[in-house]
Amino acid sequence: MSEYALELRDIRKVYKTATEEIEVLKGITLKIREGELATIMGPSGSGKSTLLSIAGGLDKPTSGRVIVGGVDITDMNEEELTRVRARKIGFVFQSFNLIRNYTALENVMLPLLFTGIFNVKEAKEIAIRALEVVGLKNHANKFPNQLSGGQQQRVAIARALAPNPDIILMDEPTGSLDVDTAARVLSLVKWLNDAFGQTIIIVTHNPEIAELSTRTYYIRAGAIYEEPPKRTLTEIVKEIKSSGSSGDIKKIQLEMLKLKLEALERALKEDRIDPTLIEAEVNSLEHRINRLEKAL
Repeated sequence: MSEYALELRDIRKVYKTATEEIEVLKGITLKIREGELATIMGPSGSGKSTLLSIAGGLDKPTSGRVIVGGVDITDMNEEELTRVRARKIGFVFQSFNLIRNYTALENVMLPLLFTGIFNVKEAKEIAIRALEVVGLKNHANKFPNQLSGGQQQRVAIARALAPNPDIILMDEPTGSLDVDTAARVLSLVKWLNDAFGQTIIIVTHNPEIAELSTRTYYIRAGAIYEEPPKRTLTEIVKEIKSSGSSGDIKKIQLEMLKLKLEALERALKEDRIDPTLIEAEVNSLEHRINRLEKAL
């Protein structure tokens, strides 16, 4: 049996449009051991959600192999993937993704029934235990709209945990929660990893979440690193500001401001705007124009 809960081998993902090919993932290789709480950090557009979708069998790589719990799922058809996802992979999303017409108990039972292993009685018993683990046994018969955001996320965690999967994948699991609720949810996640030995992979842009993990990876522009990329976002911004294109952008902004000023003055002459409301805006525009002209 493999010591790795998840292996990604040279994963590439290319999206084709009518005019170009966009390479979102650039040969990513990643191995997550059983029992790890791993964090993959990256800004929006870095490829982290695409990576998570491929790891969870929700999307296919253009090339490379995806192995979950020792089973290569890369070439499986959708029916096979549905069964494998139900047994081996748990998902927790930022938006909870609970079925609103199902109770908390029924939401947790659903992936158990999809496995093709459990009957209804067994699925119900396991679901109740999973809800008990996340502290929601007494809310089993409530619908999602009767639960707070934090409670809904805990139901989602119970749903992911119930089939005892090889990995639980979390995509910005606290993104829709306030700070206190997020802390409670993350405390539960950490406890599940420590007490259950559950392998958990969290994709996030929040560096505070990385503090809880046993290992942190960094994704930037479709490539993954075990150390933060040397070229930080701040350095890239400084490079752009110091490049020649910065002056061109300032010229464009200056033209836009002058056009707005002309439009305001015209509207004032044509008595389409109350003069008392426009004076401060005109003064502000003139100040910004003067500042830009000096900078150029």
